[in-house]
Amino acid sequence: MKVGLTYHITFVLVTLTCAAAVLLCGFAWLAAVKVDDISLRRQADFVGQGLEEQIAALPREQESVTKWDDAFLYAKQRNHEWLLDNVGQWTSRYFGHDRTYIFDDTNRLMFAFRDGADAVPPRLGDDDGREVTALAGSMRTVLVEEVAKPGSEVLGQLAKVRTIIVGNRPAIISARPILPSSARMQIEAGREFIAVSVKFLDGKAAESIAHYARLEGLHFAPSKGEDERAHVPVPSHDGGTIGYLVWRPILPGFMLLKQIAPAGLGCLALLIAVVFWLGRGLHRTSLTLLDSQVQITHHRNHLEEMVADRTAEIERQREELDRLLVHERQVNALQRQFVAMASHEFRTPLAIIDAAAQRLCRSTTNVSGDYVHEAGVIRSAVVRMVDLMESILASGRLETGQITLKRSEGDLKALLVTCCDRQRQLSRSHVFHLDLEPIPDVLTFDRSAMEQVFTNLISNAVKYSPNAPDIHLRAWTDEKTVEIAISDSGIGMDTEDLPKLFQPYYRARSATGIAGTGIGLNVVKQVVELHGGTVEVTSDLGKGTTFTILLPIAFLLSDQQVAA
Repeated sequence: MKVGLTYHITFVLVTLTCAAAVLLCGFAWLAAVKVDDISLRRQADFVGQGLEEQIAALPREQESVTKWDDAFLYAKQRNHEWLLDNVGQWTSRYFGHDRTYIFDDTNRLMFAFRDGADAVPPRLGDDDGREVTALAGSMRTVLVEEVAKPGSEVLGQLAKVRTIIVGNRPAIISARPILPSSARMQIEAGREFIAVSVKFLDGKAAESIAHYARLEGLHFAPSKGEDERAHVPVPSHDGGTIGYLVWRPILPGFMLLKQIAPAGLGCLALLIAVVFWLGRGLHRTSLTLLDSQVQITHHRNHLEEMVADRTAEIERQREELDRLLVHERQVNALQRQFVAMASHEFRTPLAIIDAAAQRLCRSTTNVSGDYVHEAGVIRSAVVRMVDLMESILASGRLETGQITLKRSEGDLKALLVTCCDRQRQLSRSHVFHLDLEPIPDVLTFDRSAMEQVFTNLISNAVKYSPNAPDIHLRAWTDEKTVEIAISDSGIGMDTEDLPKLFQPYYRARSATGIAGTGIGLNVVKQVVELHGGTVEVTSDLGKGTTFTILLPIAFLLSDQQVAA
């Protein structure tokens, strides 16, 4: 009975506290909404004032170059250089006008400065030609009408301003006549030169409006933004709307709520906790505590037994994994030993076969051409076997970290020439084009390792371009890097194969049917990286492949040994 009453009192207290908190949050929310509405109206007012100022400023800025004796005189003289310096570049540099055009007294375009560059010969853009020509003609019509009216407005104050879309971009466009600033010069009405300026609203004008309104992210959009309140319409000259200036709304009310929300939630949670604690503290029975203690003790003992069993199982699994790991290491070591022993044992019979094939090639007077050809095929097969064994041995040493670069001074260019000569003897149908002069004469590198790198890349270029005989080797150098590119016009590779190309035993899909193991490029990449460099590859299927080796000159000029 007492326990039930305690829970009832606790429930009532917690409910009343939550109701008060909800009411307080509701009042805070309503106040934030009202404050944000006022703030957004003020932001819209500032943006509207900034837009009006930009529209009104364009003809006012034009006045500095259109109401001027020098401008009137040099425009009549069609002095292009003067107009370029004092009209085109001036309005672009100091007022941010994107385009400036001048029409002569026959409505023919005589000067154009577009997007920061002089347009010679003068020409209108594809996007603004119709609007600019129409505005200039309208300005000339107004000039003639104003002169005919009694008590007409001073011509120097006339200007026609429009807001339009120019090539999907909002723009302010203004036309003013070029008139003298003194009474020393006169001009017939309707024969004035007309200056037209264009300023895009999505460029510096939008930045100026944003700066004026102290807003971030203000930009032009053809439709309203996500927040219906954070936009100002950009009116067109015919009473319509060409788009909207939208921005990220500044909501001070919700910003304040976000700042005080953590503290408010913390206070609410603390208050509920205190109320709940007071309710629970009214009455507790010792029987409930004892029952709880017995249950906790039972669960604890059960958990301890489960933890002990699980710990023993994990220990048994760890021992089994250790045993399997030791066995795997032993198997790998035996495999490497077997490969190394087999490779060394193959060298002697292969050397004997190669020597016999060389003697057969040299005995051209006593042996028919078919036998000489077969001897060349034998030599090619022997070289492939030797290269394969070298790649397998090098791959094994790289995997186990047993390679140490034995660097010495040498001629990298001569090494490349030697590799090409050796390959030329094996594949006489291919032609090697060498451009290696930029390579420095003396560099420090591991001759044996780099010879294996270039042999792999050159033999691949020959092997994968059976119907494209031209192989190109080019070199470039700068202050930091030596670049060597090996290019062929062979079968090429798919773009999807390139990221995996240097993985061990991976072969591109286009290489199906061509002998290979996928070891060579992995060895190439690791040897080049041991020299501090990188390997890059570009390829188009059916058009050829280019491998580029980039070696740092600072590394090649040092004499330190590098261990893998």
